[in-house]
Amino acid sequence: MKTVRIITIIFMTIMLGFTTTFTYAESPAYKSRSDIPPEYKWNLQTLYTSETQWKQDVHMAKKLADTFANKEEKLDSDKQIQTLLEDYFELFRLMEKIFVFSRINLDVDISNTSAQALSDEGQNMMMYVVERTAWFSNELQAIEKDKWDSLMKSPKLKPYYNHLIDTYEEKVHSLPPEMEKMLIKTMPIVNAPSELFTMMSKDLVLPSFTVKDKVYEMSAPLYSVYMSSKDREVRKTAFQTYYHTLENYQDTFASMLANIVKANNFFATTRKYPSSLEAHLEGNDIDPKVYTQLIETVEDGLPLLQRYLKLKEKYVGIDSMHMYDLSAPSPFTPEEKIPYEEAKEIVVKGLSPIGDIYLKALSKGLSSNWVDVYNTPGKATGAYQIGSYDSHPFVLLNYQGLPSDVLTLAHEMGHAMHSYFSNKNQPYQDARYVTFTAEVSSTLQEHLLHKQLMDEATTKEEKLHALYQYLEDFRVTLFRQTQFAEFEKIIHEMGQKEESLHADAIKAVYFDLNEKYYGKSIKVDEEIAMEWARVPHFFHSSFYTYQYATSFAASAALAEQLEEGGADAQNKILTELFSSGGSLLPIEILKRAGVDMSKKEPIEESLKRYEELVDEFEELLNNG
Repeated sequence: MKTVRIITIIFMTIMLGFTTTFTYAESPAYKSRSDIPPEYKWNLQTLYTSETQWKQDVHMAKKLADTFANKEEKLDSDKQIQTLLEDYFELFRLMEKIFVFSRINLDVDISNTSAQALSDEGQNMMMYVVERTAWFSNELQAIEKDKWDSLMKSPKLKPYYNHLIDTYEEKVHSLPPEMEKMLIKTMPIVNAPSELFTMMSKDLVLPSFTVKDKVYEMSAPLYSVYMSSKDREVRKTAFQTYYHTLENYQDTFASMLANIVKANNFFATTRKYPSSLEAHLEGNDIDPKVYTQLIETVEDGLPLLQRYLKLKEKYVGIDSMHMYDLSAPSPFTPEEKIPYEEAKEIVVKGLSPIGDIYLKALSKGLSSNWVDVYNTPGKATGAYQIGSYDSHPFVLLNYQGLPSDVLTLAHEMGHAMHSYFSNKNQPYQDARYVTFTAEVSSTLQEHLLHKQLMDEATTKEEKLHALYQYLEDFRVTLFRQTQFAEFEKIIHEMGQKEESLHADAIKAVYFDLNEKYYGKSIKVDEEIAMEWARVPHFFHSSFYTYQYATSFAASAALAEQLEEGGADAQNKILTELFSSGGSLLPIEILKRAGVDMSKKEPIEESLKRYEELVDEFEELLNNG
């Protein structure tokens, strides 16, 4: 149903589960948010000056929803539909702003009970709105085809054409009104496993470990840091400590994931989709073959990945590589941390190929409290961008001072710029882009930063280091995210065939995929079978990760165009990608920007580029 679909994309929350490949650098030791200087954290008053003001809008949203519900009637004229559409989007625009405030207010301190209560109230408000607006989609879909075709020619409805067409085409997957209302009421229940994962991850106590008489405290953010340590014993012990701890709760994590799969398959079947995969992809107007051909094409490139890993083994000085060595740092990684102010300068310089208009907006965002920078107890992990049509974008970081954190900043600011320019250039109903194009805008920033680093390298060591960072980004984005995508496809197919998804079954699938992707280039340690239990996307955003891989391939092509095309390429990418929002189908947006992701050629070209980088890395490593 269209209303439920809007709810699922009303907040474009983009989280980057980025595996670091560099040495540890401690972030400033802030014990609480009050210790952090104002310029490094969000100013929530740009959304609401007080909780009282927020509650007034919650009341207003419910009042508007009640008013809209009372307008339920058979739809007959273009003027009638136009007026309803104006009311509908006014309500959803307000709801979006309310939700964003409650979400970011919670994520700066998940343990805050007042913030939890506010978040619950925000979610309840959303369900209230959905229930009272659901009739509109049903009535639109009830219009006879001849009448519909006539209405679609009306100038009054032209501004809402995309929404109307999407709604009408979903008619085949819609249910009788009473069933739709019942499904809406189940949404909080269906979302329970995802919420449990969040709380479980927050409450999970990870034990400290000792290496060479030094005690290392453990947490989810610190785990990634330890995995990029130069000390191999630290990597190994952290790896074993983390996954052995997760294994103690394997049945709990498996139950959460299995129930998410069951819910996805239930809704797909209920709405007459052949599979959960197709149900999820249709929400982004993506042909399922894009998903399957990604897996097939990347699998053809696995020998390249395995060849690179053998070179990596030599580069980092390891005799036999294990899973805990995958994020081993470059031996030429600078020891000193990168201050956040310097990171901002690196990002602005690296993204200069996109042009002055883009850089002006980027610099504004980096200096205007768009970014919540540092980690404090209770803050949500990872990184994401979220925003409403009536606010600036909000970017969450947990900045540690690592080179990978600079990439993360660039990535999330790519999302922020996408939101900024789309909101500026599109009406509300067409501004919300889907994740398929969202990840192109963000990974484009990564390619440009890598190119800058490679161009500035002068010595052999600097060139090897720059190449290594780029090759690692290929590994964790193109290959690793495709592996994740294949894992989700398999477990949903197992669920559809009513095969049990107990912990051992899930672990076996995950372990086998690691053996498939890494082959004989690495020792696949048994502990890796539990890694799925720490991947947030599996629990929060089913069938999401493939878009990191497809987008990485698409943005690689666009980065090349920026390098070769000058002002024309800048204008095309700024206009067609960053400013288009959801005004066209995502595949069409990317075609206009310069890359056709309906075909496998961009992925093949990306693998060719990867092979060139591997060749260059090998030549420099062996002969230099």
